[in-house]
Amino acid sequence: MSSNRVTGIILAGGAGRRMHSQDKAWIEYKGKPLIEHVIDDIEPQVDQLIISYSRNEERFSALPFASRSDKKPFFSGPLSGVMSCVDLVTTDLVFVAPCDMPNLPADFVARLGQALNGNDLAVAHDGDREQHLLFLAKTYTIDSIGFYLGSGQRSVAGWVASQKRSVVDFSDEAACFLNINTHAQLSSE
Repeated sequence: MSSNRVTGIILAGGAGRRMHSQDKAWIEYKGKPLIEHVIDDIEPQVDQLIISYSRNEERFSALPFASRSDKKPFFSGPLSGVMSCVDLVTTDLVFVAPCDMPNLPADFVARLGQALNGNDLAVAHDGDREQHLLFLAKTYTIDSIGFYLGSGQRSVAGWVASQKRSVVDFSDEAACFLNINTHAQLSSE
């Protein structure tokens, strides 16, 4: 990866419907909240960390990182969460990850960065499909999210597909894409 600085944005604003509307970020997994696992994985890989949330402001504000409430009501989706943080970004690149993927490898951002090259965005691929909520983008690319949302679209996959992108094969790390969505997954892991 180049010497470009990276801001990490952790998306913690989902409705948690499959978790009985609990705030997934604060659900305990292997002895600590999911968000702490993701912070531990990402913080050493980025220069700045921002957390986008939709509720429990006091809990997120207590963390030693910038945090921003997703300004859109009714859980408007992950792209809205990214946009809520854009004015806090002071780096050339932005890495985005959800708060419910607690096993990201220590070289995840570097591998995406190596593949960025002349593209605006690099997205992870797990061997079966693109993981649209795990991407590294040039910061100016994030600005296009506002136009995309303004046109009435909300699909992360649609926005990612509209960008000049590279796809990074992480099939050798397929286990890192474990996404905790249900209480059953918490007890089976």
